[in-house]
Amino acid sequence: MRFNKRHESALLAGASVLALGLGGATAHAQDAADDDDDMMMGKVVVTTQKTEESILDVPIAVSAFDDAALERLQLAGGRDLVKSVPNVSFTKSNFTGFNFKIRGIGADLIATSGDAGVGIHQNDVPLTANRLFEAEFYDIERVEVLRGPQGTLYGRNATGGVVNVITAKPVLEEFSADVRLEYGNFDSFKAKGFVNVPLGDMFALRVAGSYLTRDGFAFNTVLDQPIDGRDLWSVRGTLAFEPTDDFRAWVSVEHFEEDDNRLRSGKQLCAVDPFETSFMGIPIDPADQIFETLGCQEAPLSESFDRVNSAATLGGGLGIAAGLLTGNAFTTPLDPNLRNIESAINPSYEADQTLITGNIQWDITDSLTITSLTSYNESSIVSIEDYNKIAADIPFNDLSFIPPGVDPGADLYNALFPGGVVADPQLGTSNLFRTFDLSGGNSEQFSQELRIQSNFDGPINFNLGGIYLDFETGDPTDPNNGYYVFSNTLSGLAQFNNATGGVVLPFGGLTSLDETGDGNPPVNSNLNGLGRNYFRSISPYTLESFAIFGEAYIDITDTLTFTGGIRYTDDSKEQGNIPTYLFFPDALRPDPIALVPVPGADDDAGGDGTFNADFQEVTGRATLDWSPDLAFTEDSLFYASYARGYKGGGINPPQPADNPDAFEDFFEPEFINAYEIGTKNTFDGGRFQLNATGFIYDYTGYQITQIINRTSANFNIDATIRGLEFESVWNPASTLLLTANIGYLTSSIRDAFAIDVLDRPNGRDDIVVLKNAIDYSNCAVSAEGYAAVLGAIALGALPAGSTAGLCTGAFAGQEAAFGVGTITFTNSEGQQETVGGLTPFDGEAVSLDGNDIPGAPNVTLSIGAEYTWENITGAWNATLRGDFYYQGDSFSRVWNTGRDVIDSWTNTNVSLVVFNEDLGLEIEGFAKNVTDEEVITGAYLTDDSSGLFTNIFLNEPRTYGVAVRKRF
Repeated sequence: MRFNKRHESALLAGASVLALGLGGATAHAQDAADDDDDMMMGKVVVTTQKTEESILDVPIAVSAFDDAALERLQLAGGRDLVKSVPNVSFTKSNFTGFNFKIRGIGADLIATSGDAGVGIHQNDVPLTANRLFEAEFYDIERVEVLRGPQGTLYGRNATGGVVNVITAKPVLEEFSADVRLEYGNFDSFKAKGFVNVPLGDMFALRVAGSYLTRDGFAFNTVLDQPIDGRDLWSVRGTLAFEPTDDFRAWVSVEHFEEDDNRLRSGKQLCAVDPFETSFMGIPIDPADQIFETLGCQEAPLSESFDRVNSAATLGGGLGIAAGLLTGNAFTTPLDPNLRNIESAINPSYEADQTLITGNIQWDITDSLTITSLTSYNESSIVSIEDYNKIAADIPFNDLSFIPPGVDPGADLYNALFPGGVVADPQLGTSNLFRTFDLSGGNSEQFSQELRIQSNFDGPINFNLGGIYLDFETGDPTDPNNGYYVFSNTLSGLAQFNNATGGVVLPFGGLTSLDETGDGNPPVNSNLNGLGRNYFRSISPYTLESFAIFGEAYIDITDTLTFTGGIRYTDDSKEQGNIPTYLFFPDALRPDPIALVPVPGADDDAGGDGTFNADFQEVTGRATLDWSPDLAFTEDSLFYASYARGYKGGGINPPQPADNPDAFEDFFEPEFINAYEIGTKNTFDGGRFQLNATGFIYDYTGYQITQIINRTSANFNIDATIRGLEFESVWNPASTLLLTANIGYLTSSIRDAFAIDVLDRPNGRDDIVVLKNAIDYSNCAVSAEGYAAVLGAIALGALPAGSTAGLCTGAFAGQEAAFGVGTITFTNSEGQQETVGGLTPFDGEAVSLDGNDIPGAPNVTLSIGAEYTWENITGAWNATLRGDFYYQGDSFSRVWNTGRDVIDSWTNTNVSLVVFNEDLGLEIEGFAKNVTDEEVITGAYLTDDSSGLFTNIFLNEPRTYGVAVRKRF
């Protein structure tokens, strides 16, 4: 790129149609005279192969959008790209991340050490931590979305594809500016723009910014306030330097900041699992009922408008143990409005990022260019919200009505909890069951990439590069790092236990109980340790990655080219081993932070409390592309390719200290053998463009997560993915533009078994599921064994509550004494296993063979139409555009049950733009999601100890407004 030449990503012939880069296709403008000889094709220029070339000439499935296309298609940020790229899906995930999937490949694991399936880049810089979900696009040269495994052209490898956001760069010797102001419903105000200032004939400075504020899309019915609003801004300054024609450089500093009440996760849904009073005709004592309810049970999301049975949750169950609760704290019907939640606090969401990038290009000869790309990225985020988003309607037990001295237990209870009120150091004072959570982290990344590229006149050229990347996150001494769950019942039990002379549990003291000005308690105060009266999971993590990569381009003939690429990757990962402690006495619990080196510290700082994983892989791709001169097309490209994609393995999150062998500490890398054929064509004098792609993926080691005992465990399974993609643009008249993109996808898991925690019996009536009274995980036992213990309780041979011992193994080996036989089941390896009828096991495993992978809808469709009225009055023109998007059904989990179905959904956008090119003025009226579809884009199932409820993630409701843009 030359800074002293304005680079346009789409060309315009005539003045009738605004050229758009739509879904990787080319928009063409027809001269008003409709004379083929007077036409020219507007070709979207991309740099997917590190050189500027028409998207029609690139033998890769790629979609590209310039700044004008982003505006017309109303693609405000990364989350909107799904509506214009085939076979792409997007959803927010449960913690502070997101899942952007290309052809079904994304991030279905939960681990600090896990790599993204889709690489997110800005100006070719791979961003391990990024704000693609939160931030808005502004002053963009173009956004490129590459589909399929990448690694031989980019610094960081990816199995699914790459999103590369290329920002606009300064232009030498030219002053220009642009400002766009927008106002819409929800009291939304958005401003963005840039100013380009020449500084002599060798320097230029470009400063751009974006600001967004709006009221919330959701509502907190407890505080009677809107939530899920936005208050965010970003500014970017780029300085370009070009002293000679052979040397170019630029440095960019970008800062993003958000501070608002955005929801990290949405409403909680549940098909409640109620208390049962009998089993096989045997009565169940109330003391045993709390061990047979699981909180929620399997049901479609459309039938899950209940509240979780709190007695099945760790917080609710421990509240019962502390005497604060007697049964379920959530009993009233759930508000069916998906955008209404109930919370004693409003959510808080704070995120920021500072990215510094430097790019130097030096043409050492007429045919060789060296590029240096250096970056430093600092990012942080912290989100606090109600864990359940439902308010308790049963208060804590109040024993203050018992006269002093009558009941010494009541006297002690009221000394601790006067009037049934618990004083919690994080959650404040309340007589209602409260559970909140905090998800946060900060990170630093440095990367250095060097690349040399040829431009010889001969038949052979190459692109060779290397990259070093260092990423650090999860400093455990920062209280806003990690994932916390707080509950006032946990605090109450700690106080109760300590006061009654049990083993003293760490509590941390009550140093701040003041409510803040807006009524929110100081949730992230008093976080001075691990495993006290709250749960914390944290994984201090460092990544050092080095790679050498490159491609060679060989022109076999004038129309046939071979591309061969190869990559060597060396990933070194280190993660601090900090078990999750909850209610562990100080005497039995070492200081976990002291055992772990703080990221970035000297090697000798800390002990050996780390896990290390190293991965070295060689991957590559080979492509043949043919550009024949056909009579019925203007341009045609046919290509066939093979690529091997790789994503590194990693280290699972920390395991509970009381169950350190619940799952493997490591998970393996995943690989994709991708076979693809494609064609790109233009017809009818350039008026019509059609691209088609077909692919087959052999997907091995697919990384998938499952909650086990209050933490995420990641496993590897295999799958096959097949798909087709069609992209087209038709410009039948100078004023009419039609577009259509279609994606078709099938996926199939191979030879895998797994236990569905929502249905551990797998439909068998000879297996029952019970709750472990110690850690509130679930287990399976034989129905015969459960009935035998219940019978003994009913006869008085065992005390009430004895069923708590079934999951702990208290009755294992006593089958003969109870007259109970054995039970045979399928384990998670797909093998038959037999245990005693009083011995707990995980459940009956389900065959996943043939199931779809999550987030892989089998159909995506986007169609658009645009019409322009020219010279409606003087130099004023008007353009009307409409876009329709459809996404087919998909699943949120590999089990593909009714609960897992994510229903198909649609979205319609419209806009009317009136513009005057001479004045540089544009006025737009717009509407997104015109029909106000309420869409669940994803769902997250929590674990046993949370009651197996589901958090959902929603699209944005109908938004509309007006915008004014002025160019200078």
